[in-house]
Amino acid sequence: MAAPVRFIHCADLHLGSRFVGISSDDPDLGKRMVSATYQALENIVNKANREAVDFVIFAGDIFDETNETPYTRSYFADALSRINSQCYIAYGNHDYKRKWEDSIPLPQNAHVFGDTADTFLYPPSESEAVVELVGISHSKKETYEKLTDHIRGSSDRFTIGVVHCDVNGDPKSRYSPVRSNEMMNNGVDYWALGHIHKAEIVSTDPYIVYPGNTQGRDPSESGPRGAYLVTVVDDKVVKTEFFETASVVWQDIDVTIKEDTNLTDLMNEIIEKREEGALIRVTVTGSGPLNRDLRLDTAEIRDMIETTTGCRCTGLVVNTMPPFDLRERARVGDFVSAVIDYGSLLSEKSASELIDIICTTHAANAYIRHVFEEMDPDELRALADEAMKLVVERMIGGVER
Repeated sequence: MAAPVRFIHCADLHLGSRFVGISSDDPDLGKRMVSATYQALENIVNKANREAVDFVIFAGDIFDETNETPYTRSYFADALSRINSQCYIAYGNHDYKRKWEDSIPLPQNAHVFGDTADTFLYPPSESEAVVELVGISHSKKETYEKLTDHIRGSSDRFTIGVVHCDVNGDPKSRYSPVRSNEMMNNGVDYWALGHIHKAEIVSTDPYIVYPGNTQGRDPSESGPRGAYLVTVVDDKVVKTEFFETASVVWQDIDVTIKEDTNLTDLMNEIIEKREEGALIRVTVTGSGPLNRDLRLDTAEIRDMIETTTGCRCTGLVVNTMPPFDLRERARVGDFVSAVIDYGSLLSEKSASELIDIICTTHAANAYIRHVFEEMDPDELRALADEAMKLVVERMIGGVER
């Protein structure tokens, strides 16, 4: 049995992302997020040296085209110099243009794939090489070309294909779209990919792998973020170990209310599910009297979640129902019934009709209509439905409180 080959596969570091929206709303959190992208790289450096891997693969989007500064470039170069093994780099759609490449060179252990397919051997000696890495970098931001077509492996070595591309996504994707079945007969044993920000092993024959990004950048990128440690023995992948690199974790928490659920019960469930120090987004579903508090005092309950959990609450999504049947309530024949009936009428409207109703004033039509035009019909109908439920709770709550 040959000695195992072990390597780290990472991608989409987006070093120095500015998090403009977060920074403007919360400067301290913005600084924490910027720092987290660099800490993720440090975690990769430490993992590579601790595990004594043979090499590390960076599969694109190390920087953003808008924020590759002398600092981000020099930080990356310094990090590579501290990795005690070889590093192989394919650039993606965000870092295809690197203005500091000549003035801040990478260290000698770094090997960059060009915009035509390049091959590197490991170990570098032709007679001793057991692995070949064949990869290609983006030469422009957008391309409909199947960059994977340029990568071919040989039969006498374990071949790793390194490329930043969009596998099984929108066939009209602007970022090198390709179907996984088109990657099966290239002589490649392991496809080390980047671009998709969620870890996924698309195939195991051959291996087609996305490690995801190393640090989640917004609530939509919740859950673990990291890279893969891969072990190859006798030209076969025998182990893929995902390890986390993110120092800031976005977490989605789903909770459900019932007829007897009170606010203390709700907080206790959130505490049980939350990860220490995470940025949490809470979605509440179900039906019960607590629906009223959740809809009428959303800001106060969000503050309570932060105080109780010790976590930053990035969002409170209320998808609950009142403790009565809306259709039955509509039969009463009062103003509340009229609101419920109108809400039902809105659910039957087309997207354009809903937008016309929302944007009845000149100011709304001029300044925010485009926001609603970017939403799909189901989103617009859900918005109208939530508005109806909020008005119903305000009307009923105003009478009973």
